[in-house]
Amino acid sequence: MNKPARVLSIDGGGIRGIIPCMILKELEGRAQRPISDLFDLIVGTSSGGIISLGLSLPGERGMPKYDAKSLATFFEREGRNIFHVPVWKRVESAWNLLDEKYPEKGLEEVLSRYFGESRLKDALRPVMVPAYETESRSPWFFRSERARVSPNFDFPMKDVARAIMATPTYFPPKKLESGGDYHSLIDGCVFGNNPGMCAYVEARKMYPERDGFIFVSLGSGKLTRRIPHEDARDWGLAQWAHPLLNVMFDGQGDVVDHQL
Repeated sequence: MNKPARVLSIDGGGIRGIIPCMILKELEGRAQRPISDLFDLIVGTSSGGIISLGLSLPGERGMPKYDAKSLATFFEREGRNIFHVPVWKRVESAWNLLDEKYPEKGLEEVLSRYFGESRLKDALRPVMVPAYETESRSPWFFRSERARVSPNFDFPMKDVARAIMATPTYFPPKKLESGGDYHSLIDGCVFGNNPGMCAYVEARKMYPERDGFIFVSLGSGKLTRRIPHEDARDWGLAQWAHPLLNVMFDGQGDVVDHQL
């Protein structure tokens, strides 16, 4: 009899990524083991992908470099550097109407500092993080297992992290070269902010011989403020621009919860 496959799925949520970090911190404390030892597959979107990569980043003596507590500190300490908007940027972008909201420099400096020169193939545990390829108009999945066997799919973790954080209107796409070609990648939140179903399908492919699955899916909170009909019926593009992304993310997440 084979053991069930243990799968961890972490939603995107920007700075709210601190929420799943706190839950994982409690889990690590009770188990007295790193998260990478507790799961057979770790999947995360956007900030959830940053957590997934961070928990599997190799450190000394075969142990992960970061625990969940360290990654919670990442969101607390570095949020200011990642999401800082200089005055010139606000003017240049016409307050986010003509350009992305945040400059990429701060984000890339933080990711370079945290992930160093580690590559996707170095992950201590199988990891998958989704992105979206804008030129082929199709989902793109970074898989550590594929990176191990194919150099064309092995990228620096800092570049993977940059690609999956490229939320439209927030950060520009990330261009990655691969096998003489290139990919223009944005945040996978546009199709899978809750990557639970993607994680389930990947686990079924990776572990067909296992007897079932132990599945842990962590969200990052959701907005509960209602959108009154009286307001929404007269909204145009300007009024819907901000709430639309949240409506799409929360709705997609609810659908995945229903499917699972």
